[in-house]
Amino acid sequence: MTKGPVAGLPSIKTCMICHDAIATDKPLIQQVANLQKSGRDLAWQRVYGYPNESHVRFNHAPHIRANVECSTCHGPIAEQTVAERNVNLTMGFCVNCHKQKNASNDCLTCHY
Repeated sequence: MTKGPVAGLPSIKTCMICHDAIATDKPLIQQVANLQKSGRDLAWQRVYGYPNESHVRFNHAPHIRANVECSTCHGPIAEQTVAERNVNLTMGFCVNCHKQKNASNDCLTCHY
């Protein structure tokens, strides 16, 4: 996964550094290998999102710097084949987490 402001998937080239030799018998790895051979990349699908009119933005970068585990919002990600929506990212959920971590609860932290 990328560790910038917007989460995403690594390129297929990155995956195939290892999966060129590891788990090549697995159907999902074979699909990834076939995508690479055809010159295509994996399709990223949004799991969480906010309507544009909400003026809420989520930036993964400060959460990664604060050592917030991916599982906090995505659940047991290592056991998932696809990232799932594991918690409801309401304002209350975010504010409670910010309080626990002593992070800013200034409105402009998320609303801009």
